[in-house]
Amino acid sequence: MIKSDASIAGSGAGCWRIMVDLLGSYLMKIPMLRKQISRVVGDYVTYNRTEQRGILVLSMILLCVIFANALIPSGTFQKSPDFSKFSKEIRDFETAWQEAADSDSIARSQKYMNSRNKYGGVKYDSFSFIKTPPKPVLMIELNSADTFDLQQLRGIGPGFAKRIVYYRERLRGFHDIQQVLEVFGMDTARFRLIEKNLHADPDSIHPFDLNSVAFKELMHHPYFPFATTKKIMIYRQKKKGFKTLEELKEIDGINDSIFRRMIVYLRIGP
Repeated sequence: MIKSDASIAGSGAGCWRIMVDLLGSYLMKIPMLRKQISRVVGDYVTYNRTEQRGILVLSMILLCVIFANALIPSGTFQKSPDFSKFSKEIRDFETAWQEAADSDSIARSQKYMNSRNKYGGVKYDSFSFIKTPPKPVLMIELNSADTFDLQQLRGIGPGFAKRIVYYRERLRGFHDIQQVLEVFGMDTARFRLIEKNLHADPDSIHPFDLNSVAFKELMHHPYFPFATTKKIMIYRQKKKGFKTLEELKEIDGINDSIFRRMIVYLRIGP
């Protein structure tokens, strides 16, 4: 169906009206664009020369990147290299290195075993273990050891060794290793370190003859203080001597525990 001239003219007028409206709206925006451009230019002018150069350089770099991105075709850069073969060579090298180290260790172990067989007369294979005999435990007899023997004990130096010997002389011999705790300066922790290395021979004790011992000699013993020694001497003089050690219990201040400590170092008669 052929359109009439009037309809064609009406549609043409509508298109021109739309174009005029678009052109008008664009022209209305021109003042705003001018203001924005003038503002940017004004800001640029207020910068110093160094800042202006920096802005120009950045602009040039940005333009170069845009042009390069547009001009250089994709696929120009090379693909990342394949390191799989190199990694396999590294793994092979590490395996060979470990095998060589293991073989060297086995050879050195075999050489050591052969030297032990040569000088010790004992045969070992490559899978056996060398059993070293345990070291003998150091044992010190308290009543016969000198200061040099005592210094072999852990934590015992010359000073402590002299104290132990001096206390042994005052006691006239140790009858129990626990008496070492009575030495001046000896604590429980130090004693625990040497306890397993000590023993005392009771036959080495030299007891006093209760009926002939002198006052000063008995008082020198650590278990007989002045007051106790004085009472023993008075009782001996009063009773014309002791007949048994049990008589000590009749003296004031001597209880069962003190009596048990004393009788180890006392005797009646020769």
